[in-house]
Amino acid sequence: MRRFRFRLAPVLRLRAQLERTARRELATAMGTLASVDQKLAAAAAGLRDCADQASRADGVGQLAKGLEQGLRRHHWRLQKQRAEAQQRLDVVRADYTQKARDLKALQKLRDQQREAWRLETQRAEQAELDELAAMARSVKAIREQAAERQTQEVC
Repeated sequence: MRRFRFRLAPVLRLRAQLERTARRELATAMGTLASVDQKLAAAAAGLRDCADQASRADGVGQLAKGLEQGLRRHHWRLQKQRAEAQQRLDVVRADYTQKARDLKALQKLRDQQREAWRLETQRAEQAELDELAAMARSVKAIREQAAERQTQEVC
């Protein structure tokens, strides 16, 4: 009996590899976005602290105002980085979704072909069994006829 052979197996392996690579890129992009979000949260907390301290009239208040200005610039840069990271994540997510869809389509095709092969193999086996049963019946009928002739000759 011949084994099932999916002719597009090399393409399926390649698509699976591309999907895994895209999944890793997606995880990296998500990690980058999470990292920028954490930095943004820390910068926002620093801005709140500086705003609280800036209301003081002494030297600490002056220092807090200067630090607040630097943190605002840093916060602005982080927001820009977040927008870039979000844009990158959207692109990578779309790429991953397409590659996963391509892989799933090939897997579905392979499964359909395997099922068709299995049914064809079962039909062929059943036909063989039917042929053997028919041969056995004909051999039995021939033997019965021969035995009947012998009994008629003896009588």
